[in-house]
Formats: sequence, C-alpha cells, structure tokens
Amino acid sequence: MKFVRTYSLEWLDSLISVTLNPEKPYRQKLQDLDITSLLEKVPMEALQVQSELTTQIFALNKDSQVQHLVRKYYNALTSLKGTLLSYQSNPLFMAEQLSGLDVLILHCLTDLVSFVGTRFAAYINPTLPDSPEAKDKPAATNATSPADKYKVLCTLSADQIALILRAADESQILKARSMNAVFKFIIPYLSTPHKVTLSAAAVRSKAYNPEEADREAAVEALQKIIKKIQGY
Repeated sequence: MKFVRTYSLEWLDSLISVTLNPEKPYRQKLQDLDITSLLEKVPMEALQVQSELTTQIFALNKDSQVQHLVRKYYNALTSLKGTLLSYQSNPLFMAEQLSGLDVLILHCLTDLVSFVGTRFAAYINPTLPDSPEAKDKPAATNATSPADKYKVLCTLSADQIALILRAADESQILKARSMNAVFKFIIPYLSTPHKVTLSAAAVRSKAYNPEEADREAAVEALQKIIKKIQGY
C-alpha cells in the first residue's frame, strides 16, 4: 500500500524554510553535489505533491473537508513562494551559487499554485453550504463561480456529455472516489452552445435512461475522436 504523507509539502517546506534560508547555517554548507542532487529531486517532489494532494482530496467525503484541504495547500504554497522570493534581497542567499536551483523551485511552486488554483478553483473562494462559515454568511446574489473563467465550450448537449462521463467512469478511464465526484470536478468547467452554467447533479441525472438520439450522438462524437487519433 502506497504511503501518503500527512503534509505533502514537508520536504519542500524544509528545503525552503531551513536549507535555503540565508539566516541559517545550512545554506552556507551546500556543496555543488548537493545542489546537483536537489536540481534532480525538486521536479520529482513537485509531481509527488500534486499526486498526493489529488489522492487526499478524492478520499474526502464532504465538500467542506475538500475546501479546507485545498485552501490549506493553496495558502501554504503561496507562502513558500513568497518566502523564497524574499531571500533574493539577502546577500547571504548568494543565488548565483545555486546554479538556478532557486529559479527551478519558484517555477515548480508556481506550477503547483496554478494546479491547485485551476483544478480546484471552486473550493478556494466560495463558502460551501456545509462549512462553518456558511452559517453566518448571508446568501450571495448574482455570484459568479471561480470556475467560470476556466470554462471550455463543449459542442455536445448536456445529455450527451453525461453519457460519455458515465461511460468513462464505469470503464475506469476516469478514476475518482465516486461517479458523483467525476461530475462535480468536471461539469463546472464545461458549457454547451445552449447553456453556459451546468449543474453537476442535473447533468449526472441525464446519464440514465438516455434517448436513442443522444446515445447515437455520443457514439458519433467518440468515433470522430478515434478517427483523429488514428490519423496522428
């Protein structure tokens, strides 16, 4: 069984807050071999963080729990990025001796922030119904979901999208903690020619008892994709 760290940023946090901290003795003790090793490990560690965070999120059952975890990592990543940037004005940091290690770390942190901010945007800003904050917060009017600016137009109808997502889930092409999670994480980022905002629950309900015309349209769309891939 794969071990998932409780705090996936532990290694990166230690590297930035301790090892590279110009006010601590560890920075001055870094040798060329150490830096070479770190240059190889940092990108792998960033990928591991991304994988572990996704695994942790899919293991949660409540939106409020997902929101708490997403916000925690988003804020932690932003803080680590700010900390590393602050070192650059310190002469003891000696960035020129790091062979681009600081630039690489900043790049990886930026990618991680972008990953969390894009894939889980819906959990960063709004207050969810089952979260403690919702009890004291009045309902917003004309609220715009953070997912709106990342929407992708799909030329299929909601019914056809539902069939394809259901098939992708049941065939294990898409893997999540449940089919509901598949729709919840994908549908907010889609729009159709007839509707800009789609409800994950409403679209999922259309995945059952489909009309023959929608079934044929979904199959035809997948066949177009197959033909494209065969031509690559």
